Amino acid sequence: MKEALLAPLPFDPSKLSPSDLALYDALVEKRRAQGAPFGGPYAALMNHPVLCGKIEDLGFYLKFQGHLPRDVYQFVVLSVARSTGAAFEWIDHVRHAEAAGVPAAVIGALQEHGLEGGVFAAHYDLAAKVLAATLAWRDIPQSVQDESIQLFGIEGFVELVVLSGFYQMFAAVNQGFAVSAPQGAPKPF
Repeated sequence: MKEALLAPLPFDPSKLSPSDLALYDALVEKRRAQGAPFGGPYAALMNHPVLCGKIEDLGFYLKFQGHLPRDVYQFVVLSVARSTGAAFEWIDHVRHAEAAGVPAAVIGALQEHGLEGGVFAAHYDLAAKVLAATLAWRDIPQSVQDESIQLFGIEGFVELVVLSGFYQMFAAVNQGFAVSAPQGAPKPF
């Protein structure tokens, strides 16, 4: 079978209608105010501005307003990125994970071996057990649910599961629209 050539989905803000351009400008500014860029998969998604706005609303909530501790949030993002091969997401989040306090040894274990190869501290280990189920599209065992709710609260546990699916969706967006890693960035895995 012949391998297909990459086909990035182009985006040109100058071709947006005035209302879609206003939405784009608002999304860019909203993320800029948090020190986060607006690009990568969001550029491809802006070809459907209303959908992009709704996805950004959920992503912004999970990233900046959610209940999960920041280090667990970033652990989940890196775990899903590694498990799905989403290089853009890994590269985009590894510095955030370091800044959030995810230990270098945990990041290295994820990068080298994924979830299967790491021996993680208790809260990362519990998140890894949840991800082992969600990434395999299996039910989360009751004991893991109970432990997660006890540690992260019911809202944090629900966010953990949604976050897994959210970044699995981004893996599909990145791969489906050939969202490439930043220029000159080495392949992480």
